[in-house]
Amino acid sequence: MRHQGLLDAVTDGVQRVEDLARELGISPSTVRRGLGELERAGKVVRTHGGAVPAPAGAELSWTQKSLRNTPAKRRIAEHAAALVEDDHVVLLDAGSTTTFVAERLARRSGPTVVTSGLGPMAALHDAEGIELVVVGGRVRRRRGSIVGDYAHGVLDRITPHIAFIGADGLLPGRGLNCPSPEIAAAKELQMRGARRIFVVADSTKVGSGPHPYWAVVPGPYGLITDDGIGAREREALDADPACTPHVVAVDAGTRPQ
Repeated sequence: MRHQGLLDAVTDGVQRVEDLARELGISPSTVRRGLGELERAGKVVRTHGGAVPAPAGAELSWTQKSLRNTPAKRRIAEHAAALVEDDHVVLLDAGSTTTFVAERLARRSGPTVVTSGLGPMAALHDAEGIELVVVGGRVRRRRGSIVGDYAHGVLDRITPHIAFIGADGLLPGRGLNCPSPEIAAAKELQMRGARRIFVVADSTKVGSGPHPYWAVVPGPYGLITDDGIGAREREALDADPACTPHVVAVDAGTRPQ
């Protein structure tokens, strides 16, 4: 297997990029590329400055994901929330980054927020200035999402001014990577009715497709990501006529590695 030595070192507890480079006698950039490939293969989970072994046979929970690349996600959320006007109906997908968007919106007064996510719901539960609508259905606790026919019934009947959609990965021209066909279908439904679509995904997600399922973005959309995005991925985004990138600056010391 490619990068077996790198995986063995991470499993043995050597988990920072600099330490892995010194242990294996390779450059930090080679370590980062290898960790990226191992994450896409589901073997490790990237953290700020390194990686840890992926939980065996388990999809990361949304609370676990909220601990990854948090500074970038907060900057993305800040940019996203600034796009919302006080009379808007906003749709928030389930996920860690959309939960940070909800935390920003909780300080506002006026918007209506419709969500299929337990994270956004919790963040807005006590926000008196927000009209909160939670779609019904079956709860996927680990994913922190609400899915199924009841959720579809609500989403079919609204036209949000703006929708913020999360992703486990994004490939320009291919779509949003998802862990199940059910989640992919739910994301497509959320995007289908929105007047404006924004994908909120930190730079480690761009160019990544770890799962076998995809949600197709139905038309023009914006991508809000951070400036850790690679040159090749940025070129691919710029070549996609459907995508308008919004790249936010993150302090170099806290940017995803």
